[in-house]
Amino acid sequence: MKFPPFLLEDWLIRCQGARIDLDHSGAPSPYGEGFDPCIGGEAWLNELDLEEKLIKALAKAYKVKEDRVAVTTGAQNANFTFLLSCFDKKDRVAAEVPSYSPIRACEEALFKRVLDVPRPRQDGFKVDMRALQKAFQNGAEGATFTNLHNPSAQMLGKEEVKEILEVAGKKDARVLFDEIYREMSYSEPPPGAYALGDNGVSTSGLSKLWGLGGLRVGWLIGPEEVAQQVQIARSYATHHLSSRSMAVAIKAVQKREWFRKRVLKIAKHNLPAILDWAEGEKRVHITEPQGCMHFLVHLPEGSDDERFSEMVFKRFQTAICPGRYFGAEGSVRVTFTGSREDLEQGLRHISKTLDAFL
Repeated sequence: MKFPPFLLEDWLIRCQGARIDLDHSGAPSPYGEGFDPCIGGEAWLNELDLEEKLIKALAKAYKVKEDRVAVTTGAQNANFTFLLSCFDKKDRVAAEVPSYSPIRACEEALFKRVLDVPRPRQDGFKVDMRALQKAFQNGAEGATFTNLHNPSAQMLGKEEVKEILEVAGKKDARVLFDEIYREMSYSEPPPGAYALGDNGVSTSGLSKLWGLGGLRVGWLIGPEEVAQQVQIARSYATHHLSSRSMAVAIKAVQKREWFRKRVLKIAKHNLPAILDWAEGEKRVHITEPQGCMHFLVHLPEGSDDERFSEMVFKRFQTAICPGRYFGAEGSVRVTFTGSREDLEQGLRHISKTLDAFL
């Protein structure tokens, strides 16, 4: 199995140390803002005991049986381990476009063929259901989506997810929904895919809503046999999670609603600056986010999003992300997890770069 260069990660590394970071989509670190977990001796408990406690906490938080939960070293590891352990290399898998590039890269490395399911910008990034049906007619054994969508921050509602699962269910196919952003919806979050169909599989982790990506804690919720298979595969690949990470994660999961309120507060504070800028900057269009802490800026037709992002970084030490790393050429992804002052200045830098770019 061969993997392509991880261009998204390479870009993030390249932009480390940017004066203004509009390229980090997770919530800021919560330490010192009301989350100061006192884990004491728990950090030194047996790894198996802590893993059991973490699974119990997740099962309680998401109202599922414990044997439907598998813990992994991050959401990305949950996605990869599911794809690796629950399909064969000869299989075909359907995948949304645009999407989070590591999911697509794993599919292309693991499987015989990946079948595109477009989420067109002109249709509000909704799933092309005809393309999905065609993919299953052409032999797809499974499908992958993100909800909320990465990079557009658009939400698939309950009925949309159910329809996707029903289409897949006619072919006895499982559908993975990476839901790392689901609980960052500005409205009531839709139910997880795991709760909407027997073939629904949800993955998530502590990097976005929680701002605790450094813990490398993720999970999968799905059918019992899927959770078991993922747990076995993870045991071979990465063995147990860090005891300290699991101890902190347990405390974080127990305060899940506090983390959600914190993210919504940051978003509410920063969104007006984005909308004001978009109203005045007529040379571009934006897809207004329905959640998350990022949005897409659609550059003038024919624009090279990578070259534009490089210009913004070189001229102003402001980091934004080329949309092509998600399959959204001609757009850039902009995040707003920092201060409103930095966001407003960063948006001015985008406008000044447009002056030179066009």
